[in-house]
Amino acid sequence: MELQAAASWLRRFLLGAATETVRLAVTGLARAGKTVFVTALAANLLAALRDPRRLSAAPAVAEGRLVSVNEAGLSVTDAPLFPLEASLAALGGGARWPEPTRRLTKLALDLELLSPLPGQFGRLVGPLRRSVRLEIVDYPGEWLLDLPLLPLSFEDWSARQLARARTFPRARFAEAWLALLAELDVQAPAEEGAMRRLAEAYAAYLRRCRDEAALADLCPGRFLNPDTWDGMAFLLFCPLPLPPAASPKAGSIWERMRAHWDEYRRRTRVEFLLPHFARFDAHVVLVDLFRALASGATSFADTQAALAAIAASLRPEPGLLARLGLERAPPRPVFCATKADYVPASQRGQLAALLRHLVGGNGAAIALAAVACTRDITLTDERGRVQDAVEGLVEGGRREAFWFAGGVPAETPEQTWFDRRYEVPCFLPPTPGSDGGLRHVNLDRVLAAALPAVFG
Repeated sequence: MELQAAASWLRRFLLGAATETVRLAVTGLARAGKTVFVTALAANLLAALRDPRRLSAAPAVAEGRLVSVNEAGLSVTDAPLFPLEASLAALGGGARWPEPTRRLTKLALDLELLSPLPGQFGRLVGPLRRSVRLEIVDYPGEWLLDLPLLPLSFEDWSARQLARARTFPRARFAEAWLALLAELDVQAPAEEGAMRRLAEAYAAYLRRCRDEAALADLCPGRFLNPDTWDGMAFLLFCPLPLPPAASPKAGSIWERMRAHWDEYRRRTRVEFLLPHFARFDAHVVLVDLFRALASGATSFADTQAALAAIAASLRPEPGLLARLGLERAPPRPVFCATKADYVPASQRGQLAALLRHLVGGNGAAIALAAVACTRDITLTDERGRVQDAVEGLVEGGRREAFWFAGGVPAETPEQTWFDRRYEVPCFLPPTPGSDGGLRHVNLDRVLAAALPAVFG
């Protein structure tokens, strides 16, 4: 890492660029805690100057090589600013969780670090002083699920989604949309009102799958988080059966929706993949496995499918130029099982193992609590058996204990495991410390794994 830092410094020196920019992407499946992660990361980096123990697993911080941290402004043409002040105010003003962000936002921090050079030369000249602008980009995880769609034709995508909509539990949520399809002549002339009703019914079906069944493998992602595409005409499409003899008429609903599908994929490439995704230096993907486990076997299987698709999209596959060092290789993703504080320390290794099993080794897997809300306790049941558990505050100021009977599974559990039903509590966050930092589990490990050239 020292040689990489030295080479980076030398390139900037020769090119006259005083500051290097490092872009960290933060995303995740629904309700995984992206806003909390970004808030806690910024708060603890700012607090680490006064107490390096806040991020002791990040060598650059633990060794005192982080010299300064300041929040930086963004240009008027940049992405919307991440609401750091409002998020910190929520945590510090009554111990409540900040509002989730539902659009792409960016937070920039200006860092000054000391990077030692190796060998005799390093001993002679001392450490390099590096100026790093860390840009943290928070974007909805639903968009990540759009990447596997880019190679698909409208016919292939429609066939897959129509088949899935007739399976349990999706069929119950798809009834209204499928009823509209049953009455539809896909060869009829395209009419905006009919297309809008179909698209809205399909989007409502996706939302119900997410909100009522905790399903995660849902697309297109912009139907759930449109951001700046909200209200765009090209979002008026949904899966459609092939017309008779697979011959759509010119100007028909089927032909128009296929054109909208093609435009959706084009804009995903032009407005997300190229300007943002292709420029990320590191990727952190957050996953709430507890929600999937507690929601039953079907929800867990759907989360597993979504993670497999995400892991495949993020798999580092450097080409020849990258191997020769002439082109940046894709970053290795860091997957994080969030809410690690919902299980005692003795089970966090199993939580990380489960996540590693689900992503198939396509990146690092870490058990994470960006803000730790609980403390470990032991409970004794009526038979005298001791159970590791956690305890924290919930709504109303009550203390509540929580544990998974038998512990977190280290790989996909058998169907019988899901026969137990878990009511996962919502623990309240602690207030920030006097230095503004927040207690966490493994946030520093995530930082070091995602950006070793900066914090290693």
